[in-house]
Amino acid sequence: MSKKNLSTIISAMERLEQIGTQVLECGSDVALNTNSPMKAKGILQQVPERFRIEGVESLELRSQEIQDKLIAKSNDFVSNKEIDESAMAMIDVFAQTMSKATHKGIALTLERVASTFQVKVPDDFGLHTYFDILEVYPQFVLDYAAHNLLCSYKYPRLPLPKDFIDICNPYYDAHKKWLIKTINHFHTLGKYKLSLVEQK
Repeated sequence: MSKKNLSTIISAMERLEQIGTQVLECGSDVALNTNSPMKAKGILQQVPERFRIEGVESLELRSQEIQDKLIAKSNDFVSNKEIDESAMAMIDVFAQTMSKATHKGIALTLERVASTFQVKVPDDFGLHTYFDILEVYPQFVLDYAAHNLLCSYKYPRLPLPKDFIDICNPYYDAHKKWLIKTINHFHTLGKYKLSLVEQK
């Protein structure tokens, strides 16, 4: 393999390490055939809701293939540059999605809930308390919690931060754990490709 290929592998591994750090702070052609609706549905069930976008089946299958064959030291693992590059692009998108919400985003979420319940938003001191508590979550998690609260909250007042946390935590954790697992699998793939280059 050329020096260019080696630097590409190393660059991909560094990007995976960087994405993994950010998230913590906040297969073969046959295996990738998801034409069967039942098979595709089963694969999608393993992917958290927000990450269920076009092409994620291939990413999940490749991640499973890395786990089943590469990590298990199977001799029939096949490298696939095209799939691996598109997987890296998708992982980048998911990592960006997991970025922490801004204060403006949190304020808009609270305003949406308050407006729907026809109650006032807290003063600056109270608002900053919400910011301090909720800023660890990505905006999509806060939107999910707001939607759930709007559908089920029974009290004529703005939900407390704990009400948001009770909904946000499991949803956020499911996405974070899946993304970290996927990043780790592709990091393992990067190490494998690097070892092949070093052997030559």
